[in-house]
Amino acid sequence: MRENRMLSDGIMNKSIFSRGKCLYRRYHKGLKLLLFLFVVVGGVSLFYWQTTQAKVGPQGLWGMADAKESNVNSKVFGRVIEICVNEGDYVEKGQVIARIDQDTQNPQQRQAQATLAAQYAQVQQVALSADSTKGKLNAALKLAEAQLSQAVTARNLAAKDEARYSQLLSENAVPEQTYDSYRSKLDQAESACVAAQAGVDSARFALKENEANKASQNAAEEQAKALKSQLDSANISLNETEIRAPYSGIITKRFVEEGSLISSSVPIYSIQDSSDNWVDFKVKETDLGNYEVGDFVTLEGRNADVHINGTIESIRRKADFATQKATSERGDTDVMAFNVKVRTNDNSIWPGMRFRLRGRNE
Repeated sequence: MRENRMLSDGIMNKSIFSRGKCLYRRYHKGLKLLLFLFVVVGGVSLFYWQTTQAKVGPQGLWGMADAKESNVNSKVFGRVIEICVNEGDYVEKGQVIARIDQDTQNPQQRQAQATLAAQYAQVQQVALSADSTKGKLNAALKLAEAQLSQAVTARNLAAKDEARYSQLLSENAVPEQTYDSYRSKLDQAESACVAAQAGVDSARFALKENEANKASQNAAEEQAKALKSQLDSANISLNETEIRAPYSGIITKRFVEEGSLISSSVPIYSIQDSSDNWVDFKVKETDLGNYEVGDFVTLEGRNADVHINGTIESIRRKADFATQKATSERGDTDVMAFNVKVRTNDNSIWPGMRFRLRGRNE
């Protein structure tokens, strides 16, 4: 009796196990089917969303703001001895924002000043000597020319007398001794002319040599100009130890600390011009016809209450990337995106902010 009952219980348990296994298989198949349907629906939904997004017009186009920003470097080598502003500070154009130790620049300036002073002294000495000599030589030349003029006059007079007495001698009107005296006066006059001409030539040659000295003076003056340029450069380098803001804006980053040894390749600050900003939009090539340079547009911020006006400043002629990839389902090609730059110059815009392009203002 007990054995029959145990056999009956075993058969019942086996039947229950078989039913449970069957139910489990049915449930597992149903779960797989449900998961498959979920994947299919999700894929179709994603495809529909992408297709819808690809058809969104210019009213839904988002862009990112940017602004003029540049690094401020020192033009001279040295050690930073003072940091005058910090990140987030607003600075005016020309404001001193850092100082470099002047110990490196001062000796160069003093040496340039001493060399230039010595050169100027030499130029002045050469100039005074040349001017003084020139005056004396001009006076000597005038005197020599006057003496030559007198000698020529005396020779001409002696020549006339000699010719007249030569005629008289041929006519036996005067004794030969008288003629010889006039002939002697003519010879003396001609010798005096030759000597006077030599004096003039000598004075003129001396003046030419003095002009050569003048060329030396000019060379000395040119050297002084070169030294003056070196001094100016040293003064500029000394002035460059005060680092000034190139334009008004916000200090966005500080790269060095006081005591840092820097060169011209090391930036000290990064400064941003908050009044020189714009928003870049990536526009599909299929929508470029909706935009033209010079168009006035309205931008909307993340906060719908923020509205800013701007002007399309440029449209880049080279594509940035494919904003819509080709798919086998659509059977089309990639749609490229081109950058459209909208100039705003609004102080409320910060780089990195996102704005929606609402449309053109007619």
